[in-house]
Amino acid sequence: MKVLIVEDSIFVQKLVRKLIMDHTTDCEIQIASNGEQGYNLYQTFKPDLIITDLLMPGLNGQEMLRMIREIDRDVHIIILSADIQKATREEVESLGISGFLNKPLTVDKANTLVELIRVTNHAE
Repeated sequence: MKVLIVEDSIFVQKLVRKLIMDHTTDCEIQIASNGEQGYNLYQTFKPDLIITDLLMPGLNGQEMLRMIREIDRDVHIIILSADIQKATREEVESLGISGFLNKPLTVDKANTLVELIRVTNHAE
């Protein structure tokens, strides 16, 4: 499985990467620090799963998600964000996502993220 992590926090990047590596096998991971880098990596890396933040400098995760959905309705996307606005969540859910988790990433939310990744991996 190919996973793209789009996150501006280096701490969260490393945490999510470790979670994936500890709970999945045969996984290739690429990391981007904002939506623009994420979109560019998406085009070349062609991930099976994108785990993205929404609130990032430059092109944010919501805008990146819209751009990706214009050309790809199949890639699995999990949102991991501190943005708790109901309208934002409804909009990204309408674009087709596999899951939405609010930060901070607690133990329970990390377990949920791992389960979402496993479900996505088996859906391939």
